[in-house]
Amino acid sequence: MKVAGFNGIGVDGLAAAADVTSGAFYSNFANKEAMLEAIVEAAVGEPFVSDTKSGARAERRAKLKAFVAEYLSPEHVENPGDGCVMPTLSADVARSGASTREAYERRIAALADRMGELFDGADPERRAWSVIALMVGAVSISRAMSDPATQAEVLDAANKTADRLISPGKRRK
Repeated sequence: MKVAGFNGIGVDGLAAAADVTSGAFYSNFANKEAMLEAIVEAAVGEPFVSDTKSGARAERRAKLKAFVAEYLSPEHVENPGDGCVMPTLSADVARSGASTREAYERRIAALADRMGELFDGADPERRAWSVIALMVGAVSISRAMSDPATQAEVLDAANKTADRLISPGKRRK
């Protein structure tokens, strides 16, 4: 599903991926969209939001920087099945019903809020939204490219821009 997108897989494929029968799928979800909503609720913003609920600000901030670096890595681009659902499922969510879109908005807002708590400088909420858009967009664009050097250039530019948004005024070389 993270590879083909939600609309690129049927109920039988979803059930097989979960190692259950189609009947078991329907006993847990009224329909395919109900499953998409459950995936959004469970996966958008995770594990970052859960991993940074507590702890010293410096520790949580280090987790933010590690999260961004890992997200904007060639490994994440090359392994969509092991990565974040947002680059793959955002377009599917946009075509879904209101409750799924509301769940997505709620979860991504929680991610922006958590990130913004850790930013230095003015306007942390706006900058957090910028970092999220940058991350998801850079991964989506990189996955569509065939040249690894161009992918690396996109990811490097996104990493540097994200770092400037997280820590404005920090000296860069």
